[in-house]
Amino acid sequence: MSQRSGLNLSVRFGDVVLKNPIAIASGPLTDKFTKIAAAAEAGAGAVSLKLTFVSVPFQSQMRTFSLPGNVIMSPTNKRLGIQQAEELMRRIKGELDVPMFANYSAVGGARDEWELMTERFLDAGTDLLEPNFCCPNLDTSDPRSKEAEDHGGASIADHPDVCAGLVATMRKMTDRPIVPKIMPSTRGALLKGCEAMRQAGADGVHVVGTPASGLPPLLDDGTPDMPLLEGIPQGSTNGSVCRYATYLSVAQVAQTVDIPVIGSGGLDTWHDVVDAIMWGATGVGICSAIMWNGWEVVGRMLTGIEDYLERRGLSSLDEIRGLALSNFTTPDKVALVDGHAVVDEEICIGCGRCLKPGHCEAIAMTDDDKARVDPDECIGCGVCRSLCPVGAISYKVKEKPEVAEVPAR
Repeated sequence: MSQRSGLNLSVRFGDVVLKNPIAIASGPLTDKFTKIAAAAEAGAGAVSLKLTFVSVPFQSQMRTFSLPGNVIMSPTNKRLGIQQAEELMRRIKGELDVPMFANYSAVGGARDEWELMTERFLDAGTDLLEPNFCCPNLDTSDPRSKEAEDHGGASIADHPDVCAGLVATMRKMTDRPIVPKIMPSTRGALLKGCEAMRQAGADGVHVVGTPASGLPPLLDDGTPDMPLLEGIPQGSTNGSVCRYATYLSVAQVAQTVDIPVIGSGGLDTWHDVVDAIMWGATGVGICSAIMWNGWEVVGRMLTGIEDYLERRGLSSLDEIRGLALSNFTTPDKVALVDGHAVVDEEICIGCGRCLKPGHCEAIAMTDDDKARVDPDECIGCGVCRSLCPVGAISYKVKEKPEVAEVPAR
């Protein structure tokens, strides 16, 4: 339940109820007890333990290209071995009051490793299982190779039958919620995979906004702009840049598959969380916003969500979940509304930024340094509003000319 009387922020996966929809995503924030304690203190609804393997495939430590408010690119990061992860999970469940996801991976065909980690995490007390079909940083094949190899993580996600088979194996082992984390390369694989896992017994799916991987910019001498690293593999691309792809993945699954959805990637503010829920998310995963701005992000998100619900006279997230899906359609069904931009000349400061778009011939500056729109030239593209630093530009539906009535004879 919410801290405020009358508001309910709780969400459910199987028999597990989270007090709010904010889960701290598996990553650099969740590899130590002290960090998970900080997440619990901040008010997170759940935490996902750092990605775990039976045997860590290669040793690494976090290195990033970080551009706050845009992207964190991480080609290498620490992972946990099963013994370390099991001990950490036991301590968390013994000392902290926060629901935990176990996030773990192996090669898709290594069913014995999946079974081993599932059993040990269950014994350690994990509340939910989060098999990882999403990590793009496990590929050790030669980048010049044309052969696709199964390295675990994201390399499994394009094979719905493998994902479903692993979920079915876990379902036979437990009735605790199973919420696979998945990031396939195509919409078809995403929807087929989510439906197959639902039929295999999954209690939810965790979808991640792409782009999945990238390379950093370069210094003058051609070396990657990433400190304390020699050589550069592809790196997982996280942060704000992923937000809109997260909305899309959430909406695609929510519109097609009858299963609760967690959406993560680029959600920085309470408004981003509300948007994800209105696109159909049950819960959200948060990481990069906290890496940039600290654990207080969680409290700001929760306060913002509560303020939003109260402002709209609502009491539960259920009242807004999926609200935007009726707007999600295909290009052939979109209706263009005839309209144009309008400048409020009392607000306009005459900076001229709205005159810059090279495609626009509709805006000019008046003699008194105010922007003015020619409604006959304006196509209503939407760019100028985003450029105005003072919010002087809005859009107006064009009025249809009145047609005189012809009197009946």
